[in-house]
Amino acid sequence: MKGKSSTTIKGQLGKCGNLEVFLGFAPASFLFKHSFADVLNEDTGLGYQRPRSIQHSKRFKEYIQQPTSSTIPLTFNLRMDHVANWHIESFENYAILSINDNSAPLAQVDCQHRLGELYDCDLQLAFMTFIGLDLRLEMALFNTINSNAKGLSRSLTDFIDSNLIENLIEDTPHLFIAKRLNEDVASPWYKQVKYGGESISGLKRKVSLRMLQQSIKKFLRTTQSKTNYSVKQNYELIRNYWDALKELFPHEWEDSRHHMLTKGVGLYALMYLLSDLVIKSGVGFDSSKEMMKALLKPLKSNVDWSSSGELANYGGQKGAVQIYEKFKKVVFNESVIS
Repeated sequence: MKGKSSTTIKGQLGKCGNLEVFLGFAPASFLFKHSFADVLNEDTGLGYQRPRSIQHSKRFKEYIQQPTSSTIPLTFNLRMDHVANWHIESFENYAILSINDNSAPLAQVDCQHRLGELYDCDLQLAFMTFIGLDLRLEMALFNTINSNAKGLSRSLTDFIDSNLIENLIEDTPHLFIAKRLNEDVASPWYKQVKYGGESISGLKRKVSLRMLQQSIKKFLRTTQSKTNYSVKQNYELIRNYWDALKELFPHEWEDSRHHMLTKGVGLYALMYLLSDLVIKSGVGFDSSKEMMKALLKPLKSNVDWSSSGELANYGGQKGAVQIYEKFKKVVFNESVIS
């Protein structure tokens, strides 16, 4: 930091659990200026946090300025990729944290909603910052702290898990397939799955990562012992299946807001149906898109997908099973499968 203007904060070094931290006090406006929230950008896949609720932050700002208010310490991580902008010097009974005045090296691990509107608030706040954690460990800590937080979507925790699990294909194939469907340009689900972050592309995403991976998980549980397909084979099968549905029902697919095709009960019912198609067809099932279209064609003239139609009367897992029973009767009575 030689030659740079900086601000120093006197505090203490110690350990929180097994990780080294710096504890200190600073004006809220200072902490706001020199920190950032690493919000997940669904277009690029970078970041890992949910978008900030402005209303939540405003309510906290109103609260913290009351005469008897307080809060637990704000939690940060001093990122190593910003190490040129921060420095900690340890002395016998205290430590000094120096931060470059024109930098923001503090990643907000647990404080983005509390700090989000305090840009002009000079109240002193206690804070704790981890020191130089790599991004993977920072994400893991965020997930541990916030996994049960109100407003934190399960899709976002699933996305974080997908970046933390060492062998995603082997340990959670359903999550791998769901994420791959969203990231494969050849997939009908490409950039159509909500991870719980924010997007600037303007795309209206059709389904949450949690819902998609859960439907795939049920499919794998039902079929895997009977087919012994590899993850790649299951991925291609599921991708072709939804590609066939997209081509059979192009309007319903594009206007997902007003149709049940990709909504919860529709999604689960169709994945239950795929399980039956695979199991009844046995070994050597032709999972090409064209064969899928041929098998599913009876649905074309027998199902009203509109959100004001019959399917809209069904909800939850029970409703999905009831819809699946209707689909099964239509497909197996009219298709070539015996």
